[in-house]
Amino acid sequence: MRFIFLITLIILFESCTKPKSVLICGDHVCVNNDEAEQFFEENLTIEVRIIDKKIKNEIDLVELNLNENKKGQRQISILNKKETKKTLKTLTKDEIVKIKKNINNKKKEKNINKKIYKNESLVAKKNSLKSEARLKENKKANNNVNKNQNNVVDICTILEKCSIDEISKHLVEEGKKKKFPDITKRQQ
Repeated sequence: MRFIFLITLIILFESCTKPKSVLICGDHVCVNNDEAEQFFEENLTIEVRIIDKKIKNEIDLVELNLNENKKGQRQISILNKKETKKTLKTLTKDEIVKIKKNINNKKKEKNINKKIYKNESLVAKKNSLKSEARLKENKKANNNVNKNQNNVVDICTILEKCSIDEISKHLVEEGKKKKFPDITKRQQ
């Protein structure tokens, strides 16, 4: 019983595997994943070719039914899907070595550019923080000079009775006297 169960599991897992595929960089099969990534970054396209060892000659049932309805006689036609039949260039060992060196050189340049960009961004951030601090100081200085200072007066000194009801009545009356605020103005 265990033997049958194990065989069933092996067959099940074998049927669920992904078909073997190859990435194509231009006119040849990509040497490694780094070349594929680099080719994709440069061209924004990459071709994936599935390597299928089993040649399937499937009959298209839709075509079969259409032909049967039209002619009244049974006729089997096998249609192949249009596939790209481009011939791929086989690379020599020297070409593979050149491609790998080229990939490594481009990776190094990319890392150097990242470091330079990080350093420039840090310097830019420091400069922007300094300029923001200067602007804040200038705003504080300008705000203190131009602002009208309102003296806060205790409401209880104005009113005869200092109760909650009297305070609320006074605030409602003061609110009625004021105009509606202009919400189109910008605050600075």
